[in-house]
Amino acid sequence: MDLDFLLYSIFTLFVIINPIGTVGIIRSLLDDYRKGERVQIMHRAIIVATSSLLIFTVFGNAIFSFLDIDLYSFKIAGGILLGVISFHMIFGQKQKAKHTSEEEAEWETMEDLAITPLAIPLMTGPGAITTGILLYSSAVSGEQKIFVILAVIIAFMLSYAIFRSSERIFTILGTTGTKVITRMMGLILLAIAVQYITGGMVDFYYTVFAV
Repeated sequence: MDLDFLLYSIFTLFVIINPIGTVGIIRSLLDDYRKGERVQIMHRAIIVATSSLLIFTVFGNAIFSFLDIDLYSFKIAGGILLGVISFHMIFGQKQKAKHTSEEEAEWETMEDLAITPLAIPLMTGPGAITTGILLYSSAVSGEQKIFVILAVIIAFMLSYAIFRSSERIFTILGTTGTKVITRMMGLILLAIAVQYITGGMVDFYYTVFAV
């Protein structure tokens, strides 16, 4: 049934986006911002992530083919980017632009953070993009293709609800607890980065050298 396909698509994308597993990482990256600013950043990140995944889901195969980019290259690039971010979290380094007193520069910093690394590649990463492309390609009817698009939107709506509810948890933890969580999440993010890179290298090997 098409409804089963919709539920399957929602569940698969939700698991790949993994908001429960990444909520600590996302919240830790936003620790230096006020609550209202964090909400703004998360809201914008969800919009960018959803739009990006929708574009890649529908046009991903055509985009990668036109640019002659292999998916393993995207995985490695995303892993390197997450690795850089993880080192900042582990060693407690601040965003340089955060220290400026100009509101315009401050807003640009928030915009940049919402796009990278929150939206891409943390929410819409190589795994989510690959899953979206595969689900859309496997759809056998126009209705199922529409269901895949709906699944992307619903999965991110659920993710946003989880991200917003995390505010209470981190308020209870306090400053010290949040810093400890930030270091731990930095290590987890580094592990995710390594997984992306090694996964991309394995894909490269089997694509280029496998007989």
